[in-house]
Amino acid sequence: MKPVRPSSPLFGRVRALVKKIPRGRVATYGQLSDLVEKRLTPVGIGWALSGCGDEIPWHRVINGRGTISTKGAAAELQRSLLEAEGVPFGPDGAIDLPACQWRKRASSRRP
Repeated sequence: MKPVRPSSPLFGRVRALVKKIPRGRVATYGQLSDLVEKRLTPVGIGWALSGCGDEIPWHRVINGRGTISTKGAAAELQRSLLEAEGVPFGPDGAIDLPACQWRKRASSRRP
């Protein structure tokens, strides 16, 4: 796969999708990869969100197991932001994806 620059239109598409995730909902890296026709892998989705700033609700993106992939202070921040939005974590530290996962509505326009 060809490397994508941080300012690329594809990264912009990912960020636009993440902006659509409502409070109290989450999406997975793989789900977002699917929504951009797999033009980025789930890891590439992470790169698209790295350093995106507070205007993008990056904390609403988790891994396919329903857990946080960030580490250290970023993981603590992500969890606290999600909990503040009402996203519950189970005893194992996972989010119940069937209950909390955002589903993009079909539209004729791309994000």
